[in-house]
Amino acid sequence: MTPASPPSASQPSAAREVSPGAARRVRLRLVAPVVATAFVQVAGSRVAALASGADLRSLGPWVPLLLVGPAALLLRRRHPHLVQGAAALALLVWVAGTRVSGPVWLSLAVATVSAVAGSAPGRDGARRRATAYAVLGAAWAVVSVGLPLWGRLQLPWSVAVGSLAWVLAVVAVAEGVRARRAAAADRRRQAEQEAVAREQERHRRASDERLAVARELHDVIGHSLSMITVQSGVALELMDDRPEVAREALTAIRAASRDALVEVNGVLASLRGGDADAPRQPRAPAPTVADLDALLARPRDAGLRVEARAEGDLTGLPVAVDLAAARIVQEALTNVARHAGGSPARVLLRRTPDLLVVVVDDDGPAAPAPAPSGGGGLPGMAERAAALGGRLTAGPRDPAEGGGWCVRAELPLARATTGTTAGTGRQP
Repeated sequence: MTPASPPSASQPSAAREVSPGAARRVRLRLVAPVVATAFVQVAGSRVAALASGADLRSLGPWVPLLLVGPAALLLRRRHPHLVQGAAALALLVWVAGTRVSGPVWLSLAVATVSAVAGSAPGRDGARRRATAYAVLGAAWAVVSVGLPLWGRLQLPWSVAVGSLAWVLAVVAVAEGVRARRAAAADRRRQAEQEAVAREQERHRRASDERLAVARELHDVIGHSLSMITVQSGVALELMDDRPEVAREALTAIRAASRDALVEVNGVLASLRGGDADAPRQPRAPAPTVADLDALLARPRDAGLRVEARAEGDLTGLPVAVDLAAARIVQEALTNVARHAGGSPARVLLRRTPDLLVVVVDDDGPAAPAPAPSGGGGLPGMAERAAALGGRLTAGPRDPAEGGGWCVRAELPLARATTGTTAGTGRQP
């Protein structure tokens, strides 16, 4: 499952539309600062004019300037610097024409905070912030220095210097809002990355489970069908001349098919999951190398001549190693039955302090028979060995030793984290 993506055209249109409640919240966040700024500038400027002794009647023609900045704030997200310029221009004209300062600065402050907070990380964002601060600084310099020198505003130098603290406060607020938004964006991005990682991990585990189930089914069905094929051939050949041998072969076929059915039902039951009430077939015990006679019973019943030798104590092996070794022996003997032309096979299991070595060889043709399309015997054995941190090799034996084919697996008893695989050749 991949991370949530934008709705496609095939999805319902309602899923792509913003809900009415969300749209109202967006409009409120956009309009509320505009209304508040307009109110503060109009009412506050009247108070400031009274405090400075100005004639309120003479300010009437200039009042629309108090609404230019707040009105421009409606475009602050799309055109931040244009809004800043409009608010700064309205401020300068108001102060120069009325000689009253007051809260007419507020729209420029809001526009500056919006421009800085909306800047993206990187060089472009830095340029955008520099432009916003340049506009703010230029407006302060004109009002606090330029207009007093020009004689358009009577402003004590102490007030001019003190207003610099107001400018620095606007800068601090803008940077604080920007940092908070950046932190929120980082948290969202991290949450999305974690969601993607969890989804990828879920996919990986599901894929591993599917591969494990496919390997189990291949081992069970492939081994059983190979034995059934060999025994059915024996039964067909000896049906007329030696019916007692044909009967034994048919009995072996029935046992092999019954065991395979139990194994398949067990795998399918594990796939169905935790339905405690679902009827389940009893599953046959997993093969083990500790009981070589039982492990080799089915190949021998199918007429395959198998010699087995164990070196070291095969009891108490780790479960994963025991199962992998047993499956490798079964699969290798299945290949022998299919491709070795009835030649005998030898199985060697050697336990060392660190490894379990599994060797299966035969005296059949040195060149493997063509494999049916999609065969997975050797890859499956190699995957089992690699999963335990071991390795598997398969190939022709030395002609000086009689030729044939050899499969050798080395399985660490202490599971390693990585493993290598090698070998190409026969595949059922």
